[in-house]
Amino acid sequence: MKYIRRAADRGAVNLGWLVSKHSFSFGSYHDPKHMGVSALRVINDDMVMPGQGFGTHGHRDMEIISYVTEGALKHEDSEGNKHIVPAGDVQRMSAGSGVMHSEFNPSDTEKVKFFQIWIQPNKMGIKPSYEQKLFHKMGR
Repeated sequence: MKYIRRAADRGAVNLGWLVSKHSFSFGSYHDPKHMGVSALRVINDDMVMPGQGFGTHGHRDMEIISYVTEGALKHEDSEGNKHIVPAGDVQRMSAGSGVMHSEFNPSDTEKVKFFQIWIQPNKMGIKPSYEQKLFHKMGR
């Protein structure tokens, strides 16, 4: 199946502290023509202003991948993980049977930009887990 969604056609949300572009329906943005593709449910291009972020909230049975492109993202969760995710790092959180977490921009001056991708797992109710990795640019 061929699926093309041009950047200019994505859903836009501006909450002041968060500026986001959604490839698929998410939160207050709803478009029945764009609900996801197969197991892929979310591709959000997020920008969070300095000192702002997503307070503690829960997820379950979802694979959540964050790729930071500018600044840094502070992650804390109910499994005891507390990490700063700098630009260039990729974070993977398997929400599994349920996890509470928060994501904040720890900077008082710089914005953080990141992509967040949600994928429905093929196995439900697994133990929550977390991983973070730096992917070096080719040629370095």
